[in-house]
Amino acid sequence: MDGSIEVMRIEMDGRWSAAEFGQALINISDLYDIRLFLELLREDQRDLERFYEEFMHFGPFRHRWRRRFWGAAPWGPGPSLGMLPLLDETQLSHLRRLFEPEERLEVRRVSYASPGLADLAGIGAVVGHVKDLVIKLVDRRDTQRQRELSDERAALENDRIRLENARNFVALGRDLGYSDTELRLLVAQVDKKQEPLVRLIEQQKLRGVSTPDPGDEKS
Repeated sequence: MDGSIEVMRIEMDGRWSAAEFGQALINISDLYDIRLFLELLREDQRDLERFYEEFMHFGPFRHRWRRRFWGAAPWGPGPSLGMLPLLDETQLSHLRRLFEPEERLEVRRVSYASPGLADLAGIGAVVGHVKDLVIKLVDRRDTQRQRELSDERAALENDRIRLENARNFVALGRDLGYSDTELRLLVAQVDKKQEPLVRLIEQQKLRGVSTPDPGDEKS
């Protein structure tokens, strides 16, 4: 996985309470952590495959994730990739202690106004997936307005798009060995995290997400 850092800009408007802003950052951070875990697990899986195929007589060339995660994981020790956590609140709290500081999502800038912004920086491959998830939620709102759907049809469409969004976010879990039941639980976790963001979007407080120009990050 490319470890380069990318900045994601959250575009805000209107009046936010401190609780709303804090909870929005927590939900975005949780989504980032879920995707980061899946990306790191896929990276480790690829290393294991290469190890077994090419380097059976040498020690594995990436120990960090297995040593730090599987050795300390609260759901049981061991190197088996078949022991996959479902990333509930308790498991996410354990994961945060296992990530390197530079892997965590970082607040780079906050400008509170109308409009305002918050710049968040993290590993580019992960930030990109979080950004795409939020963009699809914003697009859903705009499409709904254009189509002028009835309340009932709009609610059904919202549920469909949210679930599809969550499924896409954790789709690589299938390649990692998650069962259909386990994937449904992962989807539910992601949907729980994106639901408060949907409310902020509907209130036109969270207006969009973008990648700022490098020079604009410091202005």
